[in-house]
Parts: sequence; structure tokens; C-alpha cells
Amino acid sequence: MRAYGRRRMLALAAGLLAAATACSGSGEPSSSPVAAATAAAAPTTASVAPGVSLSEAANAFSEYVVTDDMLRVAGDRRFARDLHRDGRTDLVTAEFASTGDRPARYTWGTPTFLVPRLRPDEPLWFSVVVPRDNRTAVLTFAKGTDWRLSALALLLPGQRLPEVKLDTAGYAEVVGSEDKGVQISPRYIAPLHATIAERGPAGIAAGLIAAGPYTTETAAEIADNRTAAKKDGFTYDSIFSAADYPVYALRTADGGALVQYSLLRTTSMNSVISVSPFLPVPPEGRWALTREQYRDNIKIFETQQYVATVPPASAATVIAYDGAITKGSGL
Repeated sequence: MRAYGRRRMLALAAGLLAAATACSGSGEPSSSPVAAATAAAAPTTASVAPGVSLSEAANAFSEYVVTDDMLRVAGDRRFARDLHRDGRTDLVTAEFASTGDRPARYTWGTPTFLVPRLRPDEPLWFSVVVPRDNRTAVLTFAKGTDWRLSALALLLPGQRLPEVKLDTAGYAEVVGSEDKGVQISPRYIAPLHATIAERGPAGIAAGLIAAGPYTTETAAEIADNRTAAKKDGFTYDSIFSAADYPVYALRTADGGALVQYSLLRTTSMNSVISVSPFLPVPPEGRWALTREQYRDNIKIFETQQYVATVPPASAATVIAYDGAITKGSGL
């Protein structure tokens, strides 16, 4: 029944999309000088017919936008989950749950498609760079039985997406997960980011991950919170781990990589003396817990998604982010 309902919803979206396309007369989408990403083992050659065409990517994205908006208007959390996968599943669930199933609706601009030249027998994915409510969003869709949104991050203020290396047909080049031609192979970017977010410039990621928001500034914030909590009679800790989700990477024109990946963050607070004050729940996490404060302990879980640039021989820089609290517990 659920699969049937999803097919009905997608069919309706496809009908609306076909009508809009007929009115607009849009043609073959263009590729982009910006980047998308993948976890493929090695780049494929330009002689191989792509497993995903630019037109297929454009259709999948347009279908997603129409269907997602319909589900937001309807407040349909269950079907909204079916449009997503990997870290986006928890994030869209939190977006609906934290707003009483009345999530924000988005206004999308003109998309630019970043489609890697993958073989049909490889895991298939593509990325889109598109304005969303006056911010630039980087989205990556992956295909299983159907196309679903796997990752999304919003460009940070002052950051720009680098030019991506394209072949003559406009398809992007994949950076393999073990590629040694860049300062950090794509598979290692998430654990190194986790290290510097916890320990700052004193950790092993010093010199590999650039200082800034979501890296060294996060580590400084954790240290300050730990000190303040100790004075108030409880402990505070916040740890990061690389999520078990796909990592996507494309070659940039300078020989580096643009990498999209996810982290998980777990923040814990515990009372250490019998007269400790109640532990406060941050306002943005109160939807996930039943009370605004607890006596003994609190745990808050976040899913975070990033885009980073990795030059051939210098520190990686985080340029885009999206994330939220996805669950919590307390006693």
C-alpha cells in the first residue's frame, strides 16, 4: 500500500512537471563549472556512455522539487521520508517533527547540473547547484530503485564553489575514494573533520583542515561549554564521528576535489553532584525531548552534512553546511 501511494504521488508530480515543461519549452540542461561528488573507486573515461544523462538528472531534480513541495503543503511526513535517503532521511524527519508537520516551503532558482560520467553498473548519482531562498544549495541525488536526495548543504557566507573539471560533453570527473593526487583522499575527509571539530588545531588534523566555522571554532565552543558546565556542577562533552553514508567527490579544474560528506554529533550533559541544577535542553532540541530540563543526564544527536574543497596540496576548507538535531534523550 505504501509503495502504491508513493507511485500515485510521483505520478501526480510527473504530470504537473510535464505540464510546466510544456509551457516553458525548456530543452537539454546545461552542465556546470561547479562540482558534484561520488564514492566511486576510479574515474571512468569519456568513451563510456554515462549511466546518468544530463536530461535524466534534470527530470529527477524537477520531480523531486514538485513532489517535495506538495508533501510539505500536505504535512505528509511519511511520504516525505520516501523522497530521501542516507542522512537526509533523519534530517527531513526532524524538519517535519520539529514544526508539527508544517515544515518550511522553499523557493528554488535555476539549477546547474553536475553529472559525473559513471558506468551504468556503478552506483549512480548526480549533484545540483541551485539557489534556494537566496542561498546556494548543493544537492546530491543517488539512485537505488529510484532517485532520492542523499545530501544537501548550503554555501557559507563568503565562500564560493570552485570550477569543476568537465569533459567535452559536459560530464564531470569523479575523484576516487583512495585518490592520492589530492591532499586528503575523499574517504578520510570526514574523520579528519571530526577530529578537528573536537580537538581544534592541537589534533592530528592540524594543517589538513583549515580553521574556521564548523572546525576549530566548534572545538573552541566545546571547550568553553565544558568549562562553564563544570562551574555549574555538571559535565559537558560533544563528540563527532564520520557517518556511514556515501561520500561524493568530483575533480576540480585545479586538480583538487570537491567533496560532500556527513558527520554525526553527540552532545552529552551529566550531573556530577547531588545538588546539581537541572540540565537545560537547548531550545532547538526541545521538540525531540519531552521536557525542557532534566535532573541526571541529556543526550542530543545531530546529523550534519558538508561540502569541502580539497586542493592538490593544501588544507581542505569547509564551504557549505546543513544540519539539525535529529533526536534526544534524557533522565
